[in-house]
Amino acid sequence: MKEIIKGGAYRLLYMLFNFGIGLLIAYLSGTELFGLISLMIVNASIFHIISGLGTDSSIVWHGAKKNTSVDQLMTFTFSTALLQILVFIIFTSLWLYFTGKTMLTGSIDFQVFLLELLYFMGLVWLEKYISVWYANQMSMVCNRIILFIIFILFLVLLPLYFGLNIFNLDPFTFFCFLPIVQAIPLIFYFHKKKSWRFTSISNLDLQSLLSFSFIVFITNTIQFLAYRIDYWIINHYHDVSEVGVYAQANRFAQLIWVIPNIMAALMIPLIASPDSTFSKTDFSALIRGIIYVSLIMVFGVGILSYLLYMYFLPVDYLNGFKALLIMIPGFYFFILTILLAAWFSAQRILWINFWGSLICLAFIFITDIILIPSIGINGAALGNSIGYSASALFSIYMFLKLSSFKIHDLFIVQKNDFRKLLKWKFNNEK
Repeated sequence: MKEIIKGGAYRLLYMLFNFGIGLLIAYLSGTELFGLISLMIVNASIFHIISGLGTDSSIVWHGAKKNTSVDQLMTFTFSTALLQILVFIIFTSLWLYFTGKTMLTGSIDFQVFLLELLYFMGLVWLEKYISVWYANQMSMVCNRIILFIIFILFLVLLPLYFGLNIFNLDPFTFFCFLPIVQAIPLIFYFHKKKSWRFTSISNLDLQSLLSFSFIVFITNTIQFLAYRIDYWIINHYHDVSEVGVYAQANRFAQLIWVIPNIMAALMIPLIASPDSTFSKTDFSALIRGIIYVSLIMVFGVGILSYLLYMYFLPVDYLNGFKALLIMIPGFYFFILTILLAAWFSAQRILWINFWGSLICLAFIFITDIILIPSIGINGAALGNSIGYSASALFSIYMFLKLSSFKIHDLFIVQKNDFRKLLKWKFNNEK
């Protein structure tokens, strides 16, 4: 458990500095350019998910289970990363040739094409190597490295807020360099600590890696569409500036997910590992703790976002505050989906995550199509709340049905919860 606490603390700081960079970019870009950056993120992410076929999650699971050697795991990692990048180069080049525009942002500038390529390559290597570090039970070191890098990047960008462009940067170029700058230290430091060589992968091992990947791929694709389909619909019925306003409101709401996402990512290898001491009572106590800590986060996000809307961001962004308030309840309930999905993944009961994602997407898509044309980003926010809440109810129902847990294990604070927290803290300090 102390690995989760330490790793989670580093990851939390990383996410906060990452949020700070996003906030500065939103301020420096204005709603239109920030909308384009947000669409680039969405388009790159969906292509990454589709071309990756869920291999990142497969790397974490098989590495944690220790039923795949380091040589085989790294061969699989490198091969899938290079394949993803090659597929992207082919598709984005053909897109540019036939349409005259870049695939991620729709620009006609060839320099933007090269920046999009750099962004995607960095995204692939960053996600792959975070998975490799987690698979080798080295999440704490991984999060220390990327925390240090993101802190330096934050300091590089900060002078632009005061009108001091020391490094002659523009927000779009800076953002495109973010993933690769973080990935390079992870790659070099990992290979300094771990030696490996390319090797053949048996048909049985490859089948295990790919079968896990395929189920995760389908689930991740559906879940990502549920997260981001509203961006495309808003852009279709309204304009890219509205996307920018909505994207910033969405980023504020996602602060509620920071701690749950960190803990879920750290829990999967611990639950899956055959050597793990992570118990059932640890899991339930952690869920209860995150639920109530996140409730405090909800109020904190509301206050923080209001202050930033009023005193930091350009006035055009203020239209997103109402949408933020509408979407917050759904984001809070979805915390349970995030945590329980980690348990289902570690137990390899992946079909539940698939159906939960499909339910979420169905509710969001239907409500978005009905509401966005008439009430814009507020309709998208309402669709989020409905879809995320429906998904959470399904996850809770299936978790209680398939496990020995009871409903009170998820919500009712136990007498020994505080004692456990003190024990974890003591072990952590020791």
